[in-house]
Amino acid sequence: MSLSINYPDKIIAGLNQSYTVVSDEGPPKGKVQVDGKDVPHRVIPLGAPKDSKVSTTPVMKYKVTFLIPQGSAGKSLVLQLQAGSSKVEETKPITES
Repeated sequence: MSLSINYPDKIIAGLNQSYTVVSDEGPPKGKVQVDGKDVPHRVIPLGAPKDSKVSTTPVMKYKVTFLIPQGSAGKSLVLQLQAGSSKVEETKPITES
């Protein structure tokens, strides 16, 4: 499984964002950028997925939260996360609404 991110249908400027990340290699670390500028973010542990046996699974869910600045519509959101040897770097467009 390694590392996966659950994105919403639209990434909207000026709103707080909260994405679920699933990892079997520990908590993710990395950066969030909008238009090439770092955006402050937090990684919050949520626990094991509901369909797993809590005592035996290395798979854990985390929430990555941050604010996309107003005026970012038409720009790109870049998420770069790493957990253990797994890496994800994805670019998504930001919309007005």
